[in-house]
Amino acid sequence: MRSAIRNILTIAKTTLKLEIRDRIIIGILIFGLGYLALTLFLADLVLKELPMVKSFGLTGVYFFNAVVALFLGTTSFFKDVDRKVVYFILSKPVSRAQFLLGKFFGLCLVLLLTSAVLGAVYLGVIAHEGGGFDAMGILAIVMQFFEMALFLAFAIFVSTFSTSLLSIVYTSAIFFLGHVVSSLVTDAQAIGLSGAKLMLVEGLYYIFPNLEKFDIRNIAIHAVAEPAASFFLAFGYAAVYVALLLVAAAWIFEKKEI
Repeated sequence: MRSAIRNILTIAKTTLKLEIRDRIIIGILIFGLGYLALTLFLADLVLKELPMVKSFGLTGVYFFNAVVALFLGTTSFFKDVDRKVVYFILSKPVSRAQFLLGKFFGLCLVLLLTSAVLGAVYLGVIAHEGGGFDAMGILAIVMQFFEMALFLAFAIFVSTFSTSLLSIVYTSAIFFLGHVVSSLVTDAQAIGLSGAKLMLVEGLYYIFPNLEKFDIRNIAIHAVAEPAASFFLAFGYAAVYVALLLVAAAWIFEKKEI
């Protein structure tokens, strides 16, 4: 057990070191920081209305973290294959499941780092505009991180049986569906769907991840009270979904010839 944990942590640290040096990640982060700095100018355009500044800032943090997650999730595994890193690691007493877990946690650490940097700049912008310490904004960014962790797990799952290009297509599609699936059932019921058609829509709702569970930007922007239980439920939802995706990915990877 200890050796397994040590293997996972070693792979996670190696993944972190490799990915934070990637020029594309650095470039995305620089653009993100530039956008957050630009919100100071945008604040002047909207007469320094704090809710608008928060909206610009949180949307920017979300967008650039999503780009980072998409890039990491759909390229990291294939880069390891191209660079023969995966063959070197698996030649050691390391299982394929440990390799995937290490990759996942390492990518999460990269995303955590980018979230922390963007979040710190966001807090600075809000404080500069007279909003003080935006605790709800930090909570919104934490919820975004849970969503991106789920996103990364799905990208790793897809990478075990697909090509790099198709991984981008599938992961982008699931990102879109994850944000509309919650409204599909409501819309289907509103237009009177029933029977097999309604069951199909409800099936999509339960199969695909509901990413809207993690979107509390409006709550953070307007400082609306939200039951603490909803945050724990969202965390539990992410943890269960991530676990299922990683188990499935490990099972497929064990069967795959590389």
